[in-house]
Amino acid sequence: MATTKLWHIAGRLSDLIDYVENPKKTVPKEQQDFFNVFSYVQRADKTKNEYVTAINCLKSTALQQMILTKKQYGKDDGYIAWHGYQSFKPGEVSPDICHKIGVELAKEMWGDRFQIIVTTHLDKGHLHNHFCYNSVSYVDGGKYNYSKKERQRMMQISDRLCYEYGLSVIANPHKAPSRPVWLDEKAGKPTRYNVYRSDVQAAIDGSRSPAYMERYLNRLGYITDFTG
Repeated sequence: MATTKLWHIAGRLSDLIDYVENPKKTVPKEQQDFFNVFSYVQRADKTKNEYVTAINCLKSTALQQMILTKKQYGKDDGYIAWHGYQSFKPGEVSPDICHKIGVELAKEMWGDRFQIIVTTHLDKGHLHNHFCYNSVSYVDGGKYNYSKKERQRMMQISDRLCYEYGLSVIANPHKAPSRPVWLDEKAGKPTRYNVYRSDVQAAIDGSRSPAYMERYLNRLGYITDFTG
């Protein structure tokens, strides 16, 4: 079983070029997200070298090659890169298979047009892949066009690969919360989702029957239907 996420990184190409051509410069504030992602996905304490794969570029010069592609086509506005994420159920997959699935997913999703770095992080209880890829195609200069259809395609490819490798899949996936909500939950901040979960859990713990549970939730202002 694997879950996936995808989000953009904004910035200005001129700042990227200035920084790469003069490594002693401080990372521009506007570019911090890009450099955070690019350095984060390849950090030695999170992955091993064999779990870093470059597609349509070289590992050692991937950033420079992405910048050259942008310069070649004059695409220096809007989103400069995309960051994807694929996380697996703890204990269900080995590092080798995790990385192999990630590379296959990246190739099928973006490998025909974009430069990509795929890394597998081993530092958490769950193995997970990161994808950092250029927003501009090295083939034709077109920019990656994100849509709900693309998001759905990424989920479907991930599920199909999991199935092919004998892993579990989510039978009835629910809509994931937005990234700001996800970050708040990760930081332990209250959101409507964890408040809902807390209220429902309290209703379960303090009720002797479904009827008591429904009345408890109704007193909190929830509209319920326990007739199903």
